[in-house]
Amino acid sequence: MRTADLTLDTVVRLLSENEASARQTLSMVPSETSMSGLAKLPMLLDPYHRYFFNEGDDPDRWHFRGAQRLRDLEMELTVPLLQELGRASYASVRPLSGLNGMTLVLGALGGEPGSTVVTVSPEQGGHYATPQVAGRLGLDVEFLRGPDPHSLDLEHAAELLARVRPSLVYVDQSHCLFPVDVKSLVETVRAASPGTLVHVDASHWLGLVLGDAFPNPLDQGADSWGGSTHKTFPGPQKAVVLTRDPQVEQLIRDAQDFLISNHHFAATIALGISLLEFREFGPAYTRAVLEHTGRFGRLLTERGLTVAAADRGYSAGHQLWLDTEADGIAPKDAAARLSAASLKVNFMAGLPGFTGQGVRIGLNEATYQGLSGDDIDELADIFVAAVRDTEPAALLAERTAALRTRTPYGACAPDGSPLLATALDLCEGALRRTGAAAGRPLTEASR
Repeated sequence: MRTADLTLDTVVRLLSENEASARQTLSMVPSETSMSGLAKLPMLLDPYHRYFFNEGDDPDRWHFRGAQRLRDLEMELTVPLLQELGRASYASVRPLSGLNGMTLVLGALGGEPGSTVVTVSPEQGGHYATPQVAGRLGLDVEFLRGPDPHSLDLEHAAELLARVRPSLVYVDQSHCLFPVDVKSLVETVRAASPGTLVHVDASHWLGLVLGDAFPNPLDQGADSWGGSTHKTFPGPQKAVVLTRDPQVEQLIRDAQDFLISNHHFAATIALGISLLEFREFGPAYTRAVLEHTGRFGRLLTERGLTVAAADRGYSAGHQLWLDTEADGIAPKDAAARLSAASLKVNFMAGLPGFTGQGVRIGLNEATYQGLSGDDIDELADIFVAAVRDTEPAALLAERTAALRTRTPYGACAPDGSPLLATALDLCEGALRRTGAAAGRPLTEASR
């Protein structure tokens, strides 16, 4: 399509077509999860355009007043809920994404240029970007390694830590089926290099920690933890950093003003709405994610696909890795067949233990969309038929669409409710109103 063809009508048509398709599709990409429509609402409204810098509500610091009326939605909703669910005394909602959060933590806690940080080797699932980001900040990088794709060698870690005395151990599992034993790692750090800080980037696990399905890294001795808010946590594309240590808090605070200016105020409100919802359904949702992931791994194995780590129970979290090459199917072909059946997955190189590419899937969004019980068996049947190309893709896509009729977790606005009326009025107003002469007051919708 040529740029000249992309009129506003065309753009809206393409968005409409994509939305219609998305509502009949299941994403099984483990690094993505949707959030409720109510949580998306701030993105359409005035807060999306506003700066917010006055966390302390200091009358002398309202240099940007556009967010003043909604200050409490960040400081009395989002931040306290994050502290409550994350069991932290301090929470930064400044980072814009997981990688942006990584940059903030490395910049704040990594020490002066020339300092050493230790992170997880890519062979054990470490994030591809950590060494590059650290290097661009002038930091030297050493790696924690292990005997297999899912474990760390703590004896090697102790020797490394005692030798290099790093400023920071940054635990950054990105490709991971089983989380690092944070408690044992922290004990190793404290014994070998007592002055070293430990930060756990739990981007993939964040929802599982906030929902009490995984241990909290702070309870296990880490100095700080955080990660992106849109993987196992069903929130906006953003990231957070949490700690109980006032010195770590101050280091984060000192760095964040210079690394992140506009932290996207509307997204922090969306995060607050998501946290408010999650406080109610989070434990049930996260337990279901773990149950569905283990069950799905067994179902795929029973149906003849090769699933990594079968001898270890497939996964401790929401991810599964498939070696479709071992089944005679190129991963890109498997992903394309699944897409035709309205199932979206990753295929990629670099999965620990794989010599070639693999297919990476997650049960987080399928669970959030309300699948349960026999739905997981039906999903496995559709999945395997698509990968093996044994049934027409159009028929499989119809079966996938039928699964999307389930009721998702999260808040909804029931038909006829004042909440729905007000939300729809806000949406209409964002599209129609111009200035003070616009339509009826918003409050009429909720009367």
